[in-house]
Order: sequence, then C-alpha cells, then structure tokens
Amino acid sequence: MIYFDMDGVLATYDINGYIGEKPPFAQVGGHYFSTLQSDSVAMGMFKTLYKEIPGSVMVLTSVSVPRELRTEQTLDKIHWLLKEFPDFDFGAHFLSTSTEKRNIISNIRGMSLNKRDILIDDWNANLYAWTSNGGTAVKYLNGINSNKSWPGETLSRADGVESCLEKFRRLWFTLNSNR
Repeated sequence: MIYFDMDGVLATYDINGYIGEKPPFAQVGGHYFSTLQSDSVAMGMFKTLYKEIPGSVMVLTSVSVPRELRTEQTLDKIHWLLKEFPDFDFGAHFLSTSTEKRNIISNIRGMSLNKRDILIDDWNANLYAWTSNGGTAVKYLNGINSNKSWPGETLSRADGVESCLEKFRRLWFTLNSNR
C-alpha cells in the first residue's frame, strides 16, 4: 500500500497555522484544514498513482486528540480531498489518526508493516517510526523542509510531478519485484 500524508504533502504546509498560543489548526470552529492550498506536485502524483494502481493508494493523516477538534479536522480533510479530487473514494482509502501512523495500520491489520507499505510524509518523526516498524518511508521535500536529517528516499516538489512519479515507480517496482 501507498500512504500519502496530507499536511505538508497533499496540502501545502502553512507555518502560520501552527504558531501562537492558540494556533489556528487547534481552534474548534476555525475549519483550518478546509482552507489549505493543494500542493500541485504531490496531488499530481497522488491522482496518477490512484488511477494507475487501483486499491493501493490511501490517505493517512494525523488529527488532534480532543474529540470535537478531531471530528472537525477529519470532516474538513475529507471535504478538502473531495473538492481537490472528486473521484477519490474516501470511504475505502482515507484514514485519520490521533496516534502514530505506524500504529493505526498495524492495529487494523494485526501485524507489523512490511517493506511494501510506503509512507510519503514530510515529517521525520513519522518517517522514522514507520521504518522502525518495518515499512518504507519516503520524505516529501515540500520547499520548507530538507533532506539533511533524513537518510532515506526523498521526492522533491522542486523536481515536478513527472520526475517524482518516475522515481517513485522505480521504488515501487523494486519493492514489489522482491516478493
């Protein structure tokens, strides 16, 4: 499976949403996640792979712990995805979690991740946790973060959709031919 993160990958990361004593993303009623811009490169990859590899592409996104905020953020992210990609089947391909991403997949399956479970994310903590549980992590370089603290695979927004797709397809083929 291929799991795309939303914040900082499919949706452009906005630092202003996370700063201050009461950051916008953490305010109930603010609907912060429904206002984000799409990252054209990551979204282009997502749409292409979703159609090329049916049933193998999912969204795996983090939401806050408090119930009311978690519900609002989840619904906002679903609406955002449907606006950006109306063909997306969120019922079968969307997971939101308030715990570590690696844990939600392991708990659903009842087993650890494997190398063919690929997480595309921009945050190192998620990437390291994913690989330590057996999965393959790919850092998305979104123009704000860097590859200096990540020793693994990267995809860069600066390279454009086609270059990122070509690099990802090579990784996908390698991981799936070694069964």
